[in-house]
Amino acid sequence: MSFVSELRRRQVFRTAAWYGGFAWFAIEVANTVFPQFGLPEWSVRAVIVAAVLGMPIALALAWSFDMTRAGLRREDEPTATAVAGGGTAIWRIPSLWFALLLGAGLALSAQQAWQRLVRPAVSGRPAIAVLPFANLSPDPENAYFADGLHEEVLATLARAGSLRVISSTSVQQYRDGARNLKEIADALDVDLILEGSVRRAGDDLRLTLQLIDGRSDEHLWAETYDRKFRNALQLQKTVAEQVVAAIGATLSPAEEQLIKRVAPTVPEAYDAYLHALAIAEPFGSKDANDVVLGLLDKSIRLDPRYAPAHALRAKARIWATSYDPDNSALADAARADIESALEIQPDLPDALVARGLYSTYVSIDPERALADLTRALSMAPSDADAHNVAGMTLRRLGRFDEAIQQFSIAAGLAPGDERYAFQAVETLSRLGRFDEAEPLRESLVARYPANTYMRWLKYDHQFSTTGDASGWREELEHLAPQQSEEGRANVKLEMLLANGDLAGVVELLQAREDDLWWWGSRDFILATTWLALGDPKRARPYLDATAAGLSTQTDNSGAVAEGAVALELLGRSSEAIQAADRAVALRPERTDALNGASVAMLRAWVLIHSGVRAEEGYSELERLLGSIDLQPRWVAASPHWLLLRNDARAQQIIRNKFPK
Repeated sequence: MSFVSELRRRQVFRTAAWYGGFAWFAIEVANTVFPQFGLPEWSVRAVIVAAVLGMPIALALAWSFDMTRAGLRREDEPTATAVAGGGTAIWRIPSLWFALLLGAGLALSAQQAWQRLVRPAVSGRPAIAVLPFANLSPDPENAYFADGLHEEVLATLARAGSLRVISSTSVQQYRDGARNLKEIADALDVDLILEGSVRRAGDDLRLTLQLIDGRSDEHLWAETYDRKFRNALQLQKTVAEQVVAAIGATLSPAEEQLIKRVAPTVPEAYDAYLHALAIAEPFGSKDANDVVLGLLDKSIRLDPRYAPAHALRAKARIWATSYDPDNSALADAARADIESALEIQPDLPDALVARGLYSTYVSIDPERALADLTRALSMAPSDADAHNVAGMTLRRLGRFDEAIQQFSIAAGLAPGDERYAFQAVETLSRLGRFDEAEPLRESLVARYPANTYMRWLKYDHQFSTTGDASGWREELEHLAPQQSEEGRANVKLEMLLANGDLAGVVELLQAREDDLWWWGSRDFILATTWLALGDPKRARPYLDATAAGLSTQTDNSGAVAEGAVALELLGRSSEAIQAADRAVALRPERTDALNGASVAMLRAWVLIHSGVRAEEGYSELERLLGSIDLQPRWVAASPHWLLLRNDARAQQIIRNKFPK
């Protein structure tokens, strides 16, 4: 007997037909009826999975058993009659065609139901933008609460690896006014939009959310959460889980554990944390950062075991070190906060990013920073700021192409955020890769016409490649009203140096009391500029002040290197070389390619000018030219290198490196 005849005798085809019909009916009922009763969408998926997985089980049972009037019995060997009867052509079996038809219907029904549930995710990793929540609270002072809760929900969703979550900075532009969601989806390049409102009156809290398909403007899911604030301390977790389920995405066990994270136990502490989270800004103004620190002090005082508050305070303290770099107590406090956060919750991405910031900017250990940032990004792949910090860390390690890639990822997660968009072009420019930088710069000028940085960078590129600074002074005057006072002074200093206007450099710096660190400290630039102008008498006080910095800033490699130059110009060559060697040891290029090369270049200057180790100095000059921030035409325009204008060998090395 043929195998087909045996399948027919055992009624396998008939079983497949009946099973397909019942399964199709079950899926259609679940797909149509379940949502009307508010049943979760995973229940429909469960019916689909059960129907598909049940088919082989049903066919196996049909093969092995037969239902008779006497009950279920195991199939016997083929009967003699069946064997003698021979086989039947498979296409002549009616139940086969019935089974195939219903099987196709089952497959189509399952596919359509599944696609309806996961439509936003069918293209791969869907992108979602969480728009700022509208504040409907009677008290306008509660606006910060809506902003803070928005940040919490967004950050929690960012921990789902199956989603690409647009950063909060990119959605702030859609805070107020009428919203055309399809246009927003196109502008941010997202599939999904989550919008909502928050109303808080005393201890009563209502959060209303709706998830929208940005391509079709179709509402996919909506929910209203009514809570007492004291019972809403894990609300962002509930929201994240339900949004992920509504999209049809999944959370791994590790992601589920991460989203749960340690909850606050004191409502007032959570309130202060949300307030701080709403206004925190990386490397923002000192006054704003002080307010953030005050709120976090209150939060941690009320709830010392809330890890996210410790992590955010660590970041704020690290940001504060940019205003007070020699404040070791501030750095120690940041490290203590990081340790507390990781002791409470060892895998908290916020704390790992904070430790990465600390290692990059405070302890100058970028290798450790990169390990922490890589781990954080594996858990929160949509954290634009973490990608940005990873880029800055890779840049310090001299891994510039990888850094640019991280900046590009950050910019993709934060469309419309100028900070991230400019990092890649700035890095290319500082590396002298102008052919790559200039097209990107032009595209950013078109996208952000009000930003002056990309406008004047055109003249930086122009001078770097051709030595031509024409038009820069006029453009600076045109853009001046749009720039901050400090930013305008830095750009003006660069423009004056490009034009060889040393008298203008002196005039600019003598009207100021602060440093313009793009080109060095104020005293250092004034000392070398007066000497380049041929006035050693006026240079002397600034030389003395720069040399004196060696005793007060012993760990500041830049100050030590400038002090070495000053000592050399004061005729104290032996001390100058010792100081130059110490500066390089303080900031080796292997741990800080960004600043280490500039420090090494100052040592090369000392070695050449002193003549003691001149060959080493020339070799270093040739090696370092073209490194980041050391483009040849800018080196030639620097006041201290102008002091070597009569050194034919040094000048030839520099000219040989000019772009052709």
